[in-house]
Amino acid sequence: MKLFSNKKGFQQTADAPKLTRTQSLGCIPVKTEGVTWAAGENGDALIEYPIALKPFFINILGRFTGTPRTRLTKKLQLDETGSRVWYLMNGQHDVKTIIKQVAQETGLSLQEAELAVTAFLKELGKRGLIMLRHP
Repeated sequence: MKLFSNKKGFQQTADAPKLTRTQSLGCIPVKTEGVTWAAGENGDALIEYPIALKPFFINILGRFTGTPRTRLTKKLQLDETGSRVWYLMNGQHDVKTIIKQVAQETGLSLQEAELAVTAFLKELGKRGLIMLRHP
């Protein structure tokens, strides 16, 4: 009996349409429900988001800590650039606009900013913190 298994990543079905690069950059990143954040002293964002555990693991955790928890959270501290991207994700800016803003503020080229921002958005998506909405 296997207790632990590898997480399966998002697999796009064969019938789902694939987005082109231009369409992807036109998507609007939206923060998911249940995610909270606060600005730190120097403007960095601290994100807190729920993690999903099976009831079996919640029971074990309750036995070890003495207090049963039904909602567990994880925290993620963002650096200056990540925080800026997080604050720009207000449901109005598309990915292309965020990339241009980051490039302008950091002095990176558009290509470097695109690589950094898209990698960051991909990581946030893997953690379930954002979704991309196609206009």
